[in-house]
Amino acid sequence: MSQEKVDQYKKDKYNRKHSKKKTSAKKIASYTIATLAVLFFIAYLGYSVAVSTGLYTPPATTTHIELSEEEKESARNALIQAGDPNVKTTTAAAEETTASAEKNTTSSVEETTVADK
Repeated sequence: MSQEKVDQYKKDKYNRKHSKKKTSAKKIASYTIATLAVLFFIAYLGYSVAVSTGLYTPPATTTHIELSEEEKESARNALIQAGDPNVKTTTAAAEETTASAEKNTTSSVEETTVADK
């Protein structure tokens, strides 16, 4: 039995440096993990308090609805009837249509003058 103890002592002495490094590495890793866990917990508490007090509002999800031109016009007319001063009396689509009609008229006049010559 004493020979077994001696062998165990020699084995422990041989691995002592490696064992110390291993235990110190484990100690550092456990401190790091514990610190990160505490920081995440504190951050979560801060976020929860900020949301519940109204200091921070998380972004809301929105949906995009495509409206036809008639629906857009009826909504614009409803706003005009309600007296909304921010609504223009002419729409951009109407202005584009007017501008394109003027271009077509001008180009057809030019074509007829070229054809007459």
